[in-house]
Amino acid sequence: MIERASLEAHSCNTCPLPGLVYLLTALSLAVAEEACEFEHRDLHWGNLLVTRHTTKSTACKLRGHSIEADTAGVTVTLIDFTLSRLTAVTGDVAFCDLAADPELFQGPKGDVQADTYRRMKKATKNKWQQHCPTTNCLWMHYLADIVLNLKKFPLTAQQKKSLRDFRKRTLGHTSCADLIWDDLFKGNWLAGPNTNV
Repeated sequence: MIERASLEAHSCNTCPLPGLVYLLTALSLAVAEEACEFEHRDLHWGNLLVTRHTTKSTACKLRGHSIEADTAGVTVTLIDFTLSRLTAVTGDVAFCDLAADPELFQGPKGDVQADTYRRMKKATKNKWQQHCPTTNCLWMHYLADIVLNLKKFPLTAQQKKSLRDFRKRTLGHTSCADLIWDDLFKGNWLAGPNTNV
């Protein structure tokens, strides 16, 4: 039986290590950024489904390079694209004008989800039609924060330190196409431009 649940609902005892979930999420976002200037813009932990699967790796093409990553039998599915932004093959832009919903940015300070909406507003300069892949990195920061502070994964002190360091570094990236080469993911690459394979 395949277990599929959102990251929020997933049991910490059966959910794979967060680093693997982050890699697969960032890789999905990176490919979508390149394919259609995609930004999710609402990737809270309820919008990320984690599934155990028999497939042990995933392959894709990014920036003209074939890359392959070890998945350890995990798949990640992004859902709920209500607030997302993308450019269609026709050049038309599909987006939700979040400037029309000021309440979205008025959540409590210190709440990581509310803070993420405010960071997106600042990154986009409240112009939601433009492509700003930094927003995907802001949601990766959110996911790292959630796992460190709200989920109780059985992590070693070193794994927690690695995740804290990753969380800090996410804010320095401008796209998930860059973020996927973060040190946190080094052991997962089977083939690609930044591997020794």
